[in-house]
Order: sequence, then C-alpha cells, then structure tokens
Amino acid sequence: MPRSTTHLPPLERVLEAVSAARERGRLGTARRALEHAYERLNESSRARELAPRMAEEAEQLGRELAVRGAPLAAMGEWMRATELGRDQARNLARLAEQYPRWRPEPSSIGVAKDALTAAASGAFWAGLEQRARILTLKGGITGSGTDAFRRVLGLASSGVEWLFLDVEELTYVGSAGLAVVVKTAETLRSAGGAVALFSLSSNLKLLVETLGLAASLHPVEDLRAALNLVHER
Repeated sequence: MPRSTTHLPPLERVLEAVSAARERGRLGTARRALEHAYERLNESSRARELAPRMAEEAEQLGRELAVRGAPLAAMGEWMRATELGRDQARNLARLAEQYPRWRPEPSSIGVAKDALTAAASGAFWAGLEQRARILTLKGGITGSGTDAFRRVLGLASSGVEWLFLDVEELTYVGSAGLAVVVKTAETLRSAGGAVALFSLSSNLKLLVETLGLAASLHPVEDLRAALNLVHER
C-alpha cells in the first residue's frame, strides 16, 4: 500500500530545508532531505510540478559536492537532475574530464603474478532509482584468473543496475573472461541496467565488435559516453 503522507511535511518545506542545509555547508543533511523529496516525487501532481525545483537543488548540491572532493556523490546528483529534465551535460563533461584524478586505482585481486588487478568505486546514483559503479581493470584476464575475475565482477555489480568497466589498461582478455562479462551484462539488463566498457584499446574494440558483443557490452569512448547511455535507454 502507498505510504501515508498525512504526517509528512509539505515538499516545498523539504526543498527549503535542502537549500538551507546546503547554504550552511551541511551537505550530508542536504542530501538526505533531497533523497526524501525524490522518494515523494510521484505522490501527487503537485509533487511532479516541483520536479524542476528538485532538479535545480540537485544541480547546486552537485556543485558543492564536487568542490568538497566528492565526485561520485556530485555525479549522482547531476545524473538525477538530468532525469528530471535539467541539462547537466556541461557539469558531467567537466567531471568526466577530471576522472583521471579520482579514478579507482587497481590493486591485486589474488591472481597469480598479479596478471589482473582491479578496483571498484563506491555506488552512485545513475538516475532517480538506478545505481551504478565504476570498475577499473589492469593487466590481463587469462584462463587461470577467470574465477577471480568472476568474483570481482559479482562484487562490483552487487546492488547496482549499471556497471561501467574502465578497460584502458586491460591488455588481454580471453574468451572465458568475455563470457563472464556477458553473463553479468545479462543479469544487469534484466534489472533494467547494463554493462558498458569504456576507454577500450583498438584491439579490444575490434574483438568485441567482431564477436558481435557490442550490443551487450556497449563499448564507448570514455566515462562521459558511458554515462550518456543511462539516459538513452
């Protein structure tokens, strides 16, 4: 049954609280209050009318979060603002350009001789209801490392609908490794999301396209292009 809104504060007041908390530098409080507003977006026609104001608050909060050095949180607010109809192309492009500064640094996953290293970001909002994560890969995915790679993908895709694989430093991937990624992509697609590979080498891009996997693995140029996929679906 729908949650009763009888004892909830008017959404206008909630958004005023978001703004006040943000202006005082209490960004955690502002995020929680804005989350409350998102959750009530469909409770009434009046709530939907306030969507542009929510998007404006999300944009401004994202800017403050970016300044504070919280790129994932900022990206989440801007992705949600985009879904609410506010153009965030410039903000997201600027954040994507800065990605090398905050890119998760790959470390050992227990594969022999560190043939493959990986690192996952925290989860962030890719939209009003969907979450995403970035997974960076470095080295090669050989047959002997497939099981470890499968575990890494399972952990990285847990609790999210979108998984963005940064494969700029991936030097080799065998058929078994690709099969693991495709399986993960199928799972996320059933949840309304997808896997997207970005920063592919020319050889890896050719392999993905030759095997007919582009529709499943969405190879794109960079993180910004990967983020664009969310709002294109």
